[in-house]
Amino acid sequence: MTVGKPHWGMLFALIVLGGGTRGMLLGRETIEEGQCKLVPTKFDPSNPLFGLTYRLLSAQAGKPHAVRDLPAGFDWPCYYMMKTAGKQVLLVKNLSAKPSLCVDTRGDGVLSQQRCFAGTNTRKLWRFGPISLASEAGANETDGSFYMECSRGDAPGSLTVYPAFFHTGKLRLAGKIYQVAVADGDYDGRFRSFLSLPLDRGRRPALDAFAIDLNRNGKFENSASGRSEIVPLGHLVRVADAYYAIDIAPDGTSLTFSRTEPSLGTLVVEGDDLAVQLKLWSDAASQCLAPGRQWQLPAGQYAAVHATLEKKDAARNVWTFSGGLSAAPGDLGSLDSFVIKPGETTSIKIGPPLVVKAEVQRVAAGLVSIRPVITGCAGEQYQTDFQRNHKRAPQPKLKIVDEKGTVLVTDKFQYG
Repeated sequence: MTVGKPHWGMLFALIVLGGGTRGMLLGRETIEEGQCKLVPTKFDPSNPLFGLTYRLLSAQAGKPHAVRDLPAGFDWPCYYMMKTAGKQVLLVKNLSAKPSLCVDTRGDGVLSQQRCFAGTNTRKLWRFGPISLASEAGANETDGSFYMECSRGDAPGSLTVYPAFFHTGKLRLAGKIYQVAVADGDYDGRFRSFLSLPLDRGRRPALDAFAIDLNRNGKFENSASGRSEIVPLGHLVRVADAYYAIDIAPDGTSLTFSRTEPSLGTLVVEGDDLAVQLKLWSDAASQCLAPGRQWQLPAGQYAAVHATLEKKDAARNVWTFSGGLSAAPGDLGSLDSFVIKPGETTSIKIGPPLVVKAEVQRVAAGLVSIRPVITGCAGEQYQTDFQRNHKRAPQPKLKIVDEKGTVLVTDKFQYG
């Protein structure tokens, strides 16, 4: 068959249209059931994963014994230690109007042979990096890389550490699409640092973070007391009413969810007319428990990072007390660390009788700080801004008397 000239234009249009359609199909994002590729993306302190992945390093009181020499020009050194991958890493900042930082990646204390990072002034802070602890020739530059920031370069002070990258992607679960992300919170370049319990209340835990957009609104939401879409990396995650095992490639390039039926145990909180809401971190599955007194949980070790207790008195008034990491010192007594065993019941008694004491600390010469502390029967501590019938109680009153009973000071505590 011979194609006449009038048909060449139509044929050309069909070829172009076909090529364009094929390009759209090839360029369309493929979202698979239960698995996805993770793409590295630049990290900054506005990222919602920052709260779980940053750390503060305090300046050392003196020169560590491990230091054998210093880089040229480091005339005013300030030393820091950072724990990662099970070892302590030495850092030194040169105090200057234009500071620089040196990291002992080899761990031999010979800092004169290490690379130095000049500080960049950004957001009214000095930033160093990205820094990688990988010292082998040809190592991936982004492996375990992180930034460090300080408010002043010419004076000692804390260093803020946070990852240079996080990894994100999308997958499908039971027909619904979820965005996920992981961040290397211990800066070792690997995504295998599961939550380790019990928590050291005096320090921020070094852990990898995991996030899933459960309500699919396009962002990762975090809450100090309620359900969070950002949690420490555990072995499981709960989505709707199902549990999935998490498998992340060590280098953070891919993630797989596998539906599983974990062994369950029971957590019971003892007490009459009592309802408790708990936010739990776990090496199994971190989660927020609805108000109640009994829950089924996957076997594993748990730590409550926030608790809200509601108790009715004889007059049917409802009293609400909250405590956790946001409180100072944030001790939750028996809830700080407990274990759920398969097929067994773990019982914990908290709440009344509540005892109120005054915690007194000397702030400076002639100046003291007085803080009321509310403690429950298991040693758990609650914030003083409790509620009565869902309204915050008036500010507690303070009275100081001497040995003879003479009132020296009468005042009110201040919230905040």
